[in-house]
Amino acid sequence: MTQDKLQWLVITDLDGTFLNHHDYSFQSCLPTLEKLNSLKIPVIFNTSKTYRETIELQKQLNIRAPFIVENGSAVYFPVSQFSEKPTQKATQREQYWQVITGETLSAIHNKMADIFRQTPGLIQLSKCTPEEASKLTGLTASEAANAIAREFSEPLMKENGEMFDQSFICEINETGLTTLQGGRFLHVLGDCDKGKAIEILACGYSAPVKTIVLGDSANDAAMLMQADIPIVVKSPGNNSLLQQLSSPYITTSTAPEGWSEGIDYALHKIPEEPTP
Repeated sequence: MTQDKLQWLVITDLDGTFLNHHDYSFQSCLPTLEKLNSLKIPVIFNTSKTYRETIELQKQLNIRAPFIVENGSAVYFPVSQFSEKPTQKATQREQYWQVITGETLSAIHNKMADIFRQTPGLIQLSKCTPEEASKLTGLTASEAANAIAREFSEPLMKENGEMFDQSFICEINETGLTTLQGGRFLHVLGDCDKGKAIEILACGYSAPVKTIVLGDSANDAAMLMQADIPIVVKSPGNNSLLQQLSSPYITTSTAPEGWSEGIDYALHKIPEEPTP
């Protein structure tokens, strides 16, 4: 990449933003993905999903771009596109440079050990079988196997389906861990988030970077706050998210159609944006 040419990036959440919240469909996004590819604008997933889940989706979509997993806990850069380490902390994993920004799952479990013992009826996604995870998420058994392959975070749920109260969240925070409420699970992770991960991502590019960022729920707030063009995809999770943002574009459709709607809006805005 040249030093003087501005690089636009699309950075997007997956569940409820790119993928339909109920059936995980994305087919209506395919023409928009082709358009972005023709414009040489990479689509970068910034998701609560695991490395294995994200790799699998990228294969389905024929996307070869950086990505961010487990709510900002690790950033991945394709070695084929980034010949040099993006940061000194990067190590090679398969065909990617890996930059870990959060805690390992074992460290999270060690810090949470007393809380796990003292909290009956607590479901840990990483401890579920693929069949159990499939019932909780609606994923197929093979997809669920990838979802439980957690490395940097632990999604929690109550057996009775109730929300976690603030005292429980405070107890977790006292261990030095952080939490994010997703569409289905309370995610426990290290001192990281999707916004901090974008900062690391941008450092990997030699060109100046601007971002179109799409999300739908509160765990996307940190990355939307950093966006040059923030897009909120219509979703039941919008209320708590919108309380944290000033003036994003809000789509009229839900995912996946809302994702394409948001991209179309952003692409019309790009010519109006001044270049550095």
